[in-house]
Amino acid sequence: GGLRRNCAAMGGATSSSQEISGVRVFKVSPGSPAAEAGLEAFFDFVVEVNGTRMENGCQQSFSQKIQESENKQAKLVVFNTRAHCSREVLVVPRKWAGTGLLGATVRYDAVDPVESHGIRVLEVFPSSPAAHAGLVPFQDYLLGTSQAMFHDIDELVEAVTSNIDRRLEVYVYNADSETVREVIMVPNNNWGGDGCIGCDIGTGLLHR
Repeated sequence: GGLRRNCAAMGGATSSSQEISGVRVFKVSPGSPAAEAGLEAFFDFVVEVNGTRMENGCQQSFSQKIQESENKQAKLVVFNTRAHCSREVLVVPRKWAGTGLLGATVRYDAVDPVESHGIRVLEVFPSSPAAHAGLVPFQDYLLGTSQAMFHDIDELVEAVTSNIDRRLEVYVYNADSETVREVIMVPNNNWGGDGCIGCDIGTGLLHR
């Protein structure tokens, strides 16, 4: 259709060969068709649905393809930025106990896979918001919120400073257990120490 041609015309020209783009999985609800299919939050990018490439602006086309596959098997090509490889995922979109046919929150995104490991927690200060959230030094990486991915430290700082004294849900990847979990942090400046979340951070393997 016209939408597909449009997307094809928009995508591809400017991205480097390293860049991975597609519909990024932000959240997978437990017990959902997406969970059964083994989709992984944050690291999985759906690059193709039933043979159709997912280009920029085609989130609509993703929803449409999933709807067309209701109660039938949909074939997804999924690139995982943690494993650096593509795999085929078969999923049956259907009405289940939760919302949507997949039970996954998705958003179009493009990243350089090398840089997509989040922001590493190096130290957690006692009694800090980070400590209350249960962050683990050296094992935990801050990935983002359900609204935005932390592509760099500046984006984390922005999310934290715009949520002072408010509950901030952050997705955290633990390198030891290789799992993603959600933590609640309440950034504030009166917990008695440095910084509004109270942890020392670095990006990927390159610490500042």
